Amino acid sequence: MSAPPATVRPPHPVVDPGALADIYAHARRDYPNECCGIVFGPKAEARASRAQACANIQNDLHAADPAAHARDARTAYNLGAGDLLKLGKSLRGEQPAKIIYHSHVDIGGDGCYFSATDQAAALMDGEPSYPVEYLVVDVHADAVRGAAQFAWDDAGKKYVEIGRYGGG
Repeated sequence: MSAPPATVRPPHPVVDPGALADIYAHARRDYPNECCGIVFGPKAEARASRAQACANIQNDLHAADPAAHARDARTAYNLGAGDLLKLGKSLRGEQPAKIIYHSHVDIGGDGCYFSATDQAAALMDGEPSYPVEYLVVDVHADAVRGAAQFAWDDAGKKYVEIGRYGGG
């Protein structure tokens, strides 16, 4: 991964190759919908070693209230309450959540970006909702083209790209 901006505080978890392979397999499996999940790792290490696929409940939200949830799972993701509970509980344990991931589907050009919608969903009252970083996977019908990792920038008050992973 490339060096993060000076205003982004380390350490930054690095996704282990096996976890990255699991994330990419999940993105291909859920295509043409966005996938989402959580990557956990040892508390004392800057590693994200275990990817857990989560259900993207965006289609359920859209079906229940299309006015409030205008987008479906092809262009949005939403973790369910059970997955968010597991994330929260993990933060008190020895294998805390380190990264929340999701995919962007069939984006022309570079699909590895943290959109304004992604930024808003990751914040509560202008601050990060969880002490995690984010990974966005660029997936197409033929392949996963790569992923980018985003961390909180205290000075800019937003998530910024800190590194890239190749496709798979």
